[in-house]
Amino acid sequence: MRQVQSILVAIERDGNPERVIAKAVDLARCFGARLELFLGNAESAYVQRHQYEASALARARDACIAESRAYLEQLWRSLAIHDVTVAMDAACESPGYEGIVHKAQQVSADLVVRGRGEGGRGAGRALGAGDWDLVRTCPVPLLLTRGQPWKRRPTVAAAIDIAGGEAPALTRSILRAAGRFAADCAGTWDVVYAHRGDHVAAREIESDRAALARSAAEADVHPAELFVVVGEPAAAIPQFAEQHAYDLLVLGALTHRKALTALVGTLTGQLIETLDSDVLLVKPPLYRSPVR
Repeated sequence: MRQVQSILVAIERDGNPERVIAKAVDLARCFGARLELFLGNAESAYVQRHQYEASALARARDACIAESRAYLEQLWRSLAIHDVTVAMDAACESPGYEGIVHKAQQVSADLVVRGRGEGGRGAGRALGAGDWDLVRTCPVPLLLTRGQPWKRRPTVAAAIDIAGGEAPALTRSILRAAGRFAADCAGTWDVVYAHRGDHVAAREIESDRAALARSAAEADVHPAELFVVVGEPAAAIPQFAEQHAYDLLVLGALTHRKALTALVGTLTGQLIETLDSDVLLVKPPLYRSPVR
C-alpha cells in the first residue's frame, strides 16, 4: 500500500456522517494526509435523466450541487476541526458509486472512507447494491467504517488465505496495508488464517504458522503475532476478531477465481456483513477500476 496522502470521504446524509468524518480525521492525523469530503446525489441525477429541456436540466444540476456543497460546509463547521487540510466537492451523478470512483481518480486518492451500518451483529448492516459496486470497482483501498473510535493504540488484523486460494500479490498487498495502518497509527497488528476443518493436528497448525511467517517475510513486514484458527472462515474469523477486539480487519476485496475476477469474493462478502470491526478492503497492486 502506498503512502496515504489523500483520503476521500464518501459522505451519506443518513449514514452518521459526523462519525465517518471523525474517523477520517483521525486517520488524516495519523498519516499526515489531507481530506477530500465528497457528497454525491444519485437520486437527483436519476430524476434529472428524464428532464428533456437542457437549460432546466443545467439549473437543476447546479442547484443540486450547490445545496450539497452547502451541506458539507455546514457539517464541517459543526465539527470545529482546524488541524486538518480539507477540500469539499459534490456531484449529481448516477449511479452513485461511479461518482465516488470518478472523484477518487480525479484527486488521486490513496484511501476511500465510507460509512457502513450500525447495530448488533447481523442487524441493519447489509450493504446495498451500490455499496457492493463500490467495493468491486474502487481503485484504491476502501475503508468501511462503523464510525466507532479506535483504541489509543489500534489493533489491526490481516486475514489472508495460505491454502492456495489467494494470489501471492494480493496476500502481500493485504499484509503491507495492515502493516502501514498499524505503524502510522502507532498500533499493533496480527496475521490470521482460518484452517477449514473441525479437528486439525498440531503439526498442521505449526505448518500453517510457518507459511504465514514466510508470507510476512516475502512482504517485508513484521506482524506482532501469527494466528491459525480452526473452523469455517466465515464463522471462525469474526468470532476470533471479536475475542481480540480488533479495531480494523484487512481483507482482499476480490475473489481469487480467475473466471470471476470482477466479483467480490464470497468469503469477503460474508465477513463484511458480520464483522463488528472496521474493514479495509485491498486489491492486487495491478488492479485497474473498470469505471472510467
